[in-house]
Amino acid sequence: MRARISHAVNSLLTPLGVKIVRAHADTLDATFAMESAVRRITEHGIPINSVIDIGASNGEWSLMTMGTFPRASYIGIEPLRERRPELEVVKQKHENFDYALCVAGRTDGEDAILNISDDLDGSTVDGTGGQARSVPVKTVDAIVRERKLEGPFLLKFDTHGYEVPILMGAKETLTKTNVIVMEVYNFKITDHAIRFHEMCSHLEQLGFRCYDIAGPSLRLHDKAFWQMDMFFARTDSGMFSSSEYR
Repeated sequence: MRARISHAVNSLLTPLGVKIVRAHADTLDATFAMESAVRRITEHGIPINSVIDIGASNGEWSLMTMGTFPRASYIGIEPLRERRPELEVVKQKHENFDYALCVAGRTDGEDAILNISDDLDGSTVDGTGGQARSVPVKTVDAIVRERKLEGPFLLKFDTHGYEVPILMGAKETLTKTNVIVMEVYNFKITDHAIRFHEMCSHLEQLGFRCYDIAGPSLRLHDKAFWQMDMFFARTDSGMFSSSEYR
């Protein structure tokens, strides 16, 4: 029925040189893919010298981002010692990549309890279930100083609700940060977590506004909105100078 209606309308519009074209789902998916959103950073003319990949896992996100920022310096921060072999492979192949095995947090020298999931990917600081392990904490500011990283920075968060303590330990780094890429949630997944609209407000107080998104997803059992990645730029960025659609 929809196709017949579109055909009928197009038959009327053709003499005017106008045609209705349906948007394809794969085109929409590509628009909101992480890699596309990362490339759009350069389209906005935002300079990045160093990428801090917090929750680096096996280094896959850093490797993807190197396609857009090949000359940047990269540091992966990852609390799971099980990821060391994969991160070491990335380090050996890419001289601009290094990693730190620790929890990024609020205070240097503390320990955090990491609840380790069976698949590793769902491991969460102060979460529930899985095997509990004590992991040393370092602040992002300390890691930046130790590794002599230079801004402007891109900070990526895949940290399962532990974002606020990490931000508290990155006060110096944030003053030189141009972009924050953060996995945010529609549910309070841990005691530390805040929901996505609260994170927007929190980051605006720190001087950042959302300008892009990637990878929105629904939770499995009821298809309710679960999470997405949000891209934040400095509030004084030129892209916020206009509120026009076109």
